[in-house]
Amino acid sequence: MAKFGIVPPEVPVQRSLDVCAPAFAAAVRAMLKTLEGGRAEWAFETLRTEPRQAFLHGFGRLYDDGRGKVTNAPTALTSWHGFGLAVDVVEKDATPWDAPVSFWNEIGDAAERGGLTWGGRWKRPRTDLPHVQWGQCPASPTEADRALFRAQGMRAVWQKYGAAP
Repeated sequence: MAKFGIVPPEVPVQRSLDVCAPAFAAAVRAMLKTLEGGRAEWAFETLRTEPRQAFLHGFGRLYDDGRGKVTNAPTALTSWHGFGLAVDVVEKDATPWDAPVSFWNEIGDAAERGGLTWGGRWKRPRTDLPHVQWGQCPASPTEADRALFRAQGMRAVWQKYGAAP
Protein backbone atom coordinates (compact mmCIF):
# COMPACT_ATOMS: atom_id res chain seq x y z
CA MET A 1 0.00 0.00 0.00
CA ALA A 2 1.33 3.44 -0.92
CA LYS A 3 2.02 6.04 1.76
CA PHE A 4 -0.45 8.92 1.84
CA GLY A 5 0.87 11.62 -0.45
CA ILE A 6 2.80 9.27 -2.73
CA VAL A 7 0.81 8.49 -5.85
CA PRO A 8 1.57 5.09 -7.42
CA PRO A 9 2.28 4.80 -11.15
CA GLU A 10 -0.68 5.63 -13.40
CA VAL A 11 -2.78 2.63 -14.38
CA PRO A 12 -3.55 2.70 -18.14
CA VAL A 13 -6.75 4.35 -19.31
CA GLN A 14 -9.09 2.72 -21.84
CA ARG A 15 -10.31 5.36 -24.28
CA SER A 16 -11.89 3.34 -27.08
CA LEU A 17 -15.66 3.41 -27.42
CA ASP A 18 -15.37 0.09 -29.26
CA VAL A 19 -15.18 -1.74 -25.90
CA CYS A 20 -18.48 -0.25 -24.74
CA ALA A 21 -22.02 -1.48 -25.31
CA PRO A 22 -22.86 -0.93 -29.00
CA ALA A 23 -25.96 1.25 -28.54
CA PHE A 24 -24.25 3.27 -25.80
CA ALA A 25 -21.12 3.80 -27.94
CA ALA A 26 -23.31 4.93 -30.85
CA ALA A 27 -25.16 7.39 -28.59
CA VAL A 28 -21.86 8.83 -27.29
CA ARG A 29 -20.51 9.19 -30.83
CA ALA A 30 -23.72 10.94 -31.88
CA MET A 31 -23.49 13.23 -28.82
CA LEU A 32 -19.89 14.14 -29.67
CA LYS A 33 -20.88 14.83 -33.28
CA THR A 34 -23.53 17.33 -32.14
CA LEU A 35 -20.82 19.19 -30.22
CA GLU A 36 -18.46 19.52 -33.21
CA GLY A 37 -17.49 23.09 -34.01
CA GLY A 38 -17.34 24.22 -30.39
CA ARG A 39 -14.66 23.34 -27.88
CA ALA A 40 -12.78 20.15 -28.66
CA GLU A 41 -13.97 17.29 -26.46
CA TRP A 42 -13.40 13.56 -26.37
CA ALA A 43 -14.20 10.38 -24.49
CA PHE A 44 -11.26 10.43 -22.11
CA GLU A 45 -12.09 7.19 -20.31
CA THR A 46 -14.46 4.37 -21.20
CA LEU A 47 -14.36 0.81 -19.84
CA ARG A 48 -12.58 0.70 -16.48
CA THR A 49 -10.60 -2.26 -15.23
CA GLU A 50 -10.36 -3.26 -11.57
CA PRO A 51 -6.75 -2.02 -11.31
CA ARG A 52 -7.71 1.34 -12.83
CA GLN A 53 -10.71 1.70 -10.51
CA ALA A 54 -8.58 0.86 -7.46
CA PHE A 55 -5.99 3.44 -8.56
CA LEU A 56 -8.64 6.15 -8.94
CA HIS A 57 -10.41 5.20 -5.69
CA GLY A 58 -7.11 5.60 -3.81
CA PHE A 59 -7.03 9.37 -4.44
CA GLY A 60 -7.92 11.26 -1.29
CA ARG A 61 -7.87 8.01 0.67
CA LEU A 62 -4.45 6.40 0.32
CA TYR A 63 -2.61 9.10 -1.63
CA ASP A 64 -3.20 12.44 -3.26
CA ASP A 65 -1.71 14.89 -5.72
CA GLY A 66 -4.18 17.68 -5.06
CA ARG A 67 -7.15 16.10 -6.86
CA GLY A 68 -8.86 14.92 -3.71
CA LYS A 69 -11.30 12.04 -4.06
CA VAL A 70 -11.68 11.08 -7.71
CA THR A 71 -14.41 8.45 -7.38
CA ASN A 72 -16.67 7.00 -4.72
CA ALA A 73 -16.88 3.62 -6.47
CA PRO A 74 -14.50 1.21 -4.69
CA THR A 75 -14.58 -1.40 -7.49
CA ALA A 76 -15.11 -1.34 -11.23
CA LEU A 77 -18.44 -3.14 -10.83
CA THR A 78 -19.85 -0.45 -8.53
CA SER A 79 -19.64 2.02 -11.44
CA TRP A 80 -21.14 1.75 -14.91
CA HIS A 81 -17.60 2.31 -16.23
CA GLY A 82 -16.84 -1.29 -15.26
CA PHE A 83 -19.68 -2.50 -17.49
CA GLY A 84 -18.86 -0.42 -20.58
CA LEU A 85 -21.93 1.73 -19.99
CA ALA A 86 -20.26 5.00 -18.91
CA VAL A 87 -17.59 7.36 -20.21
CA ASP A 88 -15.89 10.48 -18.98
CA VAL A 89 -16.00 13.24 -21.58
CA VAL A 90 -13.53 16.07 -21.12
CA GLU A 91 -12.06 19.00 -22.99
CA LYS A 92 -9.29 17.93 -25.35
CA ASP A 93 -6.54 20.30 -24.24
CA ALA A 94 -3.71 20.55 -21.69
CA THR A 95 -6.12 21.03 -18.75
CA PRO A 96 -9.08 18.76 -19.59
CA TRP A 97 -10.63 18.79 -16.12
CA ASP A 98 -10.52 22.58 -15.75
CA ALA A 99 -13.05 23.53 -18.39
CA PRO A 100 -15.52 26.35 -17.72
CA VAL A 101 -19.00 25.58 -16.42
CA SER A 102 -20.44 26.37 -19.87
CA PHE A 103 -18.44 23.48 -21.36
CA TRP A 104 -19.83 21.00 -18.83
CA ASN A 105 -23.37 22.28 -19.38
CA GLU A 106 -22.96 21.75 -23.13
CA ILE A 107 -21.81 18.17 -22.49
CA GLY A 108 -24.74 17.56 -20.15
CA ASP A 109 -27.33 19.06 -22.48
CA ALA A 110 -26.00 17.09 -25.46
CA ALA A 111 -25.92 13.87 -23.44
CA GLU A 112 -29.49 14.30 -22.26
CA ARG A 113 -30.74 15.19 -25.76
CA GLY A 114 -29.27 11.85 -26.86
CA GLY A 115 -31.03 9.86 -24.12
CA LEU A 116 -27.95 9.60 -21.90
CA THR A 117 -27.57 10.49 -18.24
CA TRP A 118 -25.13 13.19 -17.15
CA GLY A 119 -23.34 13.16 -13.78
CA GLY A 120 -23.75 16.92 -13.41
CA ARG A 121 -27.45 16.46 -12.63
CA TRP A 122 -27.05 13.99 -9.78
CA LYS A 123 -28.26 14.60 -6.22
CA ARG A 124 -24.98 16.33 -5.44
CA PRO A 125 -24.73 18.51 -8.55
CA ARG A 126 -21.38 19.20 -10.12
CA THR A 127 -19.73 16.22 -8.43
CA ASP A 128 -19.06 14.27 -11.63
CA LEU A 129 -19.26 16.68 -14.54
CA PRO A 130 -17.36 14.50 -17.07
CA HIS A 131 -19.52 11.41 -16.42
CA VAL A 132 -22.00 10.31 -19.09
CA GLN A 133 -23.80 6.95 -18.88
CA TRP A 134 -26.43 4.91 -20.69
CA GLY A 135 -29.79 6.49 -19.93
CA GLN A 136 -31.65 3.22 -19.33
CA CYS A 137 -29.43 2.27 -16.40
CA PRO A 138 -30.22 3.19 -12.80
CA ALA A 139 -27.82 5.65 -11.16
CA SER A 140 -25.49 2.84 -10.03
CA PRO A 141 -25.16 -0.87 -10.74
CA THR A 142 -27.05 -3.16 -8.38
CA GLU A 143 -25.97 -6.44 -6.82
CA ALA A 144 -28.23 -8.14 -9.38
CA ASP A 145 -26.24 -6.42 -12.17
CA ARG A 146 -22.96 -7.62 -10.66
CA ALA A 147 -24.32 -11.15 -10.29
CA LEU A 148 -25.51 -11.15 -13.91
CA PHE A 149 -22.07 -9.92 -15.02
CA ARG A 150 -20.30 -12.68 -13.07
CA ALA A 151 -22.69 -15.39 -14.28
CA GLN A 152 -23.21 -14.42 -17.93
CA GLY A 153 -20.74 -11.65 -18.78
CA MET A 154 -20.89 -8.02 -19.74
CA ARG A 155 -23.05 -8.54 -22.84
CA ALA A 156 -25.86 -9.92 -20.66
CA VAL A 157 -25.87 -6.67 -18.67
CA TRP A 158 -25.88 -4.66 -21.90
CA GLN A 159 -28.87 -6.67 -23.10
CA LYS A 160 -30.69 -6.20 -19.77
CA TYR A 161 -30.51 -2.43 -20.27
CA GLY A 162 -31.19 -2.40 -24.02
CA ALA A 163 -27.66 -1.40 -25.01
CA ALA A 164 -26.93 -4.49 -27.13
CA PRO A 165 -28.97 -6.87 -29.28
